[in-house]
Amino acid sequence: MPVVAFVTACFAGANPAAGVSIRSMTSREIQRALDAFEIDAGMTYLENEPLEHVRRLPLYAERYVLVVNRDHPRAGRRTISWRAAFAERLCLLSDDMQNRRIIDAVAASIGIAVEPALTANSFLALLSHLRHGGWASIVPHTFFDLVAETDTLVPIRLVEPAHSQVLGLVLSDRDPESPAARSLRAAVVAADLEADLRERFSRPD
Repeated sequence: MPVVAFVTACFAGANPAAGVSIRSMTSREIQRALDAFEIDAGMTYLENEPLEHVRRLPLYAERYVLVVNRDHPRAGRRTISWRAAFAERLCLLSDDMQNRRIIDAVAASIGIAVEPALTANSFLALLSHLRHGGWASIVPHTFFDLVAETDTLVPIRLVEPAHSQVLGLVLSDRDPESPAARSLRAAVVAADLEADLRERFSRPD
C-alpha cells in the first residue's frame, strides 16, 4: 500500500477522466477477482506463490527492515541479522498474509520457527503497537517512508541472509485486454516507476 499511490499517479496522469477504486486484498483474493473479471489489475508478489493465468509487470524489489522503538537497545544499529531479529518480541502479520509467509520461509531457511507474540492482518495495527514500545516488527522497506516522519520508530536493515521479493502488477491473461488494464500497463511502463521507487526508498541501505 505505501507504493500503490505511485501506480495510481501514473494511471491518473495519463487518464485524468478515469475513476480509480483501490481495495486491500490477499493474493488469493486477487487471483479469484481477476478470474471473475471483478478487477482490472492487482499488485502482488510475482515470484512467491505466483498467480496463474496472468500477465506480469515487475515494479520493484521489496526488502525488509526490523522496526523498533527509538528506546530499544538495538535502535542505534544500521543492520541486524534475521536470526537476531527473530529473537525479539515480535508483532507480525497473520499467516493468511503472503508477506508473513515470506518471513516464515526466510526463518525456515535458517532453521527457525517463527513465534510472534502478537499477530494482526493490518500493518497499521503493528505500527500502533510499535509506537507503544516493547515490540519489534519486520516490515517491507517501503514502510520506512511512513515511519521516518515519527520520532519514535527506527528501521534496521535485515541481513544474513540478504532477501528480496519482486512485486508488480498482474493483469488477466486474455485478449483483448480490458481498456482499463491496457491503459494502466501503458502508463506504468511509460513512467519508469522502478527508477522512481528506487530513488525514494533507497535510504534504509
